[in-house]
Order: sequence, then C-alpha cells, then structure tokens
Amino acid sequence: MTFILSQQLQIFLQVVDAGSFSKAAKRLLVTPASVMKHMNTLENRLGMTLLKRSNHGIQLTAAGKSLYEDGKRMFADAENAIARARNAELSDGITIRVGSSLLNPSSVLSNLWAPLREKYPQYKFRIVPYEDRKEQILSVIGSLGERMDVLVGCFNSRAMLKMADYLHLGNYQLCVAVPKGHPLCSKKKLSLQDLHGERLVMIKSGDTELLDYFRTILNMTHPQIMITDAGYYYDMDTFNMCEQTGMFLLTLDAWSDIHPFLTTLPVQWDYQIPYGILYPKNPSSDVKNFIEIIKEEIVREK
Repeated sequence: MTFILSQQLQIFLQVVDAGSFSKAAKRLLVTPASVMKHMNTLENRLGMTLLKRSNHGIQLTAAGKSLYEDGKRMFADAENAIARARNAELSDGITIRVGSSLLNPSSVLSNLWAPLREKYPQYKFRIVPYEDRKEQILSVIGSLGERMDVLVGCFNSRAMLKMADYLHLGNYQLCVAVPKGHPLCSKKKLSLQDLHGERLVMIKSGDTELLDYFRTILNMTHPQIMITDAGYYYDMDTFNMCEQTGMFLLTLDAWSDIHPFLTTLPVQWDYQIPYGILYPKNPSSDVKNFIEIIKEEIVREK
C-alpha cells in the first residue's frame, strides 16, 4: 500500500502543478480517465477530499493544500537523499570533472590518462558538456572549479590565461580548411601560393600572441592572401560561415572532423599551436594533485 500511495501522491502533485487532469495526463503519458481514477482512489484511501473539480480545472481543498505542500517537501527530501547517496558513492574515489565540447573534447584527456588508470585507480572522471559559443567561453573558463575542474584543448588567448593556469601537453599543427568542391580539395598539401587570392579566416589580432606573430609574417611575405577576422574565438558558426561563403579557415589538424563539408589540409609551413589542460588558479587539493601527476607521469616523458 505504501508504494501505491507514493505513486498516487506523485500523480496528485502532477495534477496540482498542471492545473487539470487532462494536462497532467499529457505529462504522465496516460489518459485523463486514468489520472482521475488514481485521484479518486487516493481520496478514498485517505478518507478526505483533496480536490474540487469543475469545468475550469481543479481547486485544492484545505486538506489538499496541506498534502500538496508536505508532499512537495517529501519528494524534495527524497531527491536530496539520492543526491547524497550518489555523492557518497563518488567519495570512494576522487572525481575530476572534465569539460567537453565539440572543439575541445574530453577524449584528449581520457586517451592521455589511459596508461595511468591501473596505477591511479582512485581517480574517476565525470564529463561535463559545454558549448563553444564565442560569447560564453570566457564565462565557462571563469567558472572553473565550480561546475568543471579542467578543460583540455587550445586555450592560448591572453584573456583566458589571465583567468586560469595552463599545463602544456603538446602542439597541434596549423592547417587550412577548404570548402568541399573547391579545386584545391584534391591536393594533399597546400603551398602558400595556393592561398594567393583567397580569403583566409582567422582569429582577430590582439589576444593570441602566437597567431598575432603568424599574421604579421603572413602579411609581410604573402600579402596576396586576404585575411578576414573571425573574432577572438571560434565556434561552430565560424566553420559554417566558411562553408557557406567559400572562404578558407585557418584551423588545426585536431579539428579535421569538425565540419563534414570542409576539408582540412596541411600547408607548407611549420607553425604549431600549443594545447593543454586549463585549470583554476586556486585548484582544490584533488585537482592540484591530479595536475601534479600529469606533470610527473606524462609531461616529463616528452
């Protein structure tokens, strides 16, 4: 009976929140008649009237209002109990919350950590998705330590590095993404002369030192390449814009699969961009120890 009462109480709460049997039935994916039957059964079992029915919906009686308020608290307490149980389970180990997005996937870190799993079994990872929106990326970085502990990828802007610390893991090769259907797509490697007369979209100058230097060299040695600013950061709209307009995109070999209608090609130059782990300037002891392990076990070997 306790289970039945609990189930009927949940339906009762849904009815009150929805304001009618029909709206509650849609939320619960059952018929209005089924909802009404549950409410009648609940009232009969309790021996009291909880709802006043009318053509305009339902209205709580004094008893119904009391049960609704206590029922809400009861189910909130139950959810909190489950959350505490989940946290207790996680407390058996150390959980690192890893941010993951299309441009900066968590798989980079999981692949890096794979050889160390047996040596450090206490570490667990929770993947936290986030969007690569230009307008949001700095707020994502600023919230490190709250919702996420670490991010992995290319975070080389001055604004980003003022907000968090960065552990260099390696380098990605600068490439150029060409819209499919362009004659240059058939080439295995581009020359700088291939880019003459083309519009090359790249990060706006002033925030990323390495790319500012790259832009200066490109302007000096190959002024025939027309540079178009994309703002200080890329997001999916940047890739879409290049595919739709036919412009080329300065990109990374790690992003070769981002857009299905852009072909990423290497270029006859030797320019690379660092990637690594971004973490809070004042990390928790767990995150600090994790970063130290990465430094000792992985970075030292390179």
